[in-house]
Amino acid sequence: MRALLVIFLLMFLNGCATSKTMDEKVEEMMKKDLSEMDVYGCITQGKVVAAVGMFGTPSCIDLYSDGGKKCGDSSQCQGECITREVIGNGIRTSGICQGSGVDSFGCYNTIHDGVAGPGICYD
Repeated sequence: MRALLVIFLLMFLNGCATSKTMDEKVEEMMKKDLSEMDVYGCITQGKVVAAVGMFGTPSCIDLYSDGGKKCGDSSQCQGECITREVIGNGIRTSGICQGSGVDSFGCYNTIHDGVAGPGICYD
């Protein structure tokens, strides 16, 4: 029994000594993704490189020229017409045009024909 305890303790201590924190792993992934990205190609296409999502993954994204404009339907926007916060499904309302595809993170409703669709949350 004592031998098992010693083996377990050694394995535990070895794992602690060599493991990286989650922040270190995420930072390594971000650096790797950024090094593999064609940043120049992204910028020359009129897009921007931005940290996206929960882990801040470097991505090449489009910016919408009508972002922030008041809207009543997604047909009025380059992206989606959305609420700033989640409201009840079926409520008549107006929204704003997304500023980019990255604006799909968080919680909101899409607006179609002046009516809020179901609430959505993306991370």
